[in-house]
Amino acid sequence: MKCGFCGREIPADHVQKPCGLCAGGCRKIHCPYCGHENPATPAYLQRFAEKDKKNENGEDQSQ
Repeated sequence: MKCGFCGREIPADHVQKPCGLCAGGCRKIHCPYCGHENPATPAYLQRFAEKDKKNENGEDQSQ
């Protein structure tokens, strides 16, 4: 995931760790470089993006 503010790549181990300090549960991914609050990608869109990446890499599309 890329930060929407600074454009740097957010490390994969940081992407699924929202801060949890916000009332009602934080749904933002905070960039470790600039602190910008990026919206977390919903699970259904993550699955869609992963499937799309597999198709771009030329993997089997018949699944």
